Amino acid sequence: MIAKIISSIQKKQIKLDVLKTKVKVIGCIPSRYASTRLPGKPLLKIGDKPMILHVLDRAKQCKGLDEVVVLTDDKRIYKVVDEAGGHVSMTSPDCANGTERIAEYAASSPIGDIFVNIQGDEVLLNAEAVDGLVADFLKRPDHQMGTLAHWESEAAILGTASTAKVVVDLEGKALYFSRNCLPMKQNGTLPERALIHIGVYIYTREILLRIAALEPTVLEKTEHLEQLRALEHGIKIGVTIVDDYQSLSVDTEDDLTKAQKIFASLYRIKY
Repeated sequence: MIAKIISSIQKKQIKLDVLKTKVKVIGCIPSRYASTRLPGKPLLKIGDKPMILHVLDRAKQCKGLDEVVVLTDDKRIYKVVDEAGGHVSMTSPDCANGTERIAEYAASSPIGDIFVNIQGDEVLLNAEAVDGLVADFLKRPDHQMGTLAHWESEAAILGTASTAKVVVDLEGKALYFSRNCLPMKQNGTLPERALIHIGVYIYTREILLRIAALEPTVLEKTEHLEQLRALEHGIKIGVTIVDDYQSLSVDTEDDLTKAQKIFASLYRIKY
């Protein structure tokens, strides 16, 4: 009984500490025009507006974010976001990935203690999931970085290289990310289900700047997954697993068609 009471008090204290130590959380949406697999994709239309504005609108619904900003190296993207009333900032075209783009922005501004990296093609971004990620991160000081994942059992999704997968340890920290399915059965067939990575990251200012200052690693370059740079350097990445998440990162023409069909169904958009 005493142990339960102490545990209850400790849980309440964690919540109080989080409230007392109010940190500023900045949601950042890196967006570049020169996508390798789908050039110009931030400005491709889904329904009546460009993809980047769909992501921005969903990010603004996140209660755990104090501010949302689009970071781009392209004047066309800047113009679209600015004219839509969104907060947008120009960054260097030399940034190799979204993490470096956000780090450049963070280094130029004293505002922000924690940064959330929202992929500019995550058109079905779930605000509640992002809020859950922020809440989990604030409660877990042992996690230097965090991300999202959801369980998937559809073989077509598990077998495609355009979708990243992740495996975690017993404490919920990432062991590895890959474009191949993880894990695989001993006979080389797909498992019944696996964790699909969702393109949202969270980091402290310190860890963000540290990652961006590191050289690209072998695994990062092999898999083309920027989060592997952090793992290879021993940075602990907590994985918040969410239920019933309809994730869709638009990387190919097929993904774009799928996104258009989903939005047509949800909002009765005609093409």
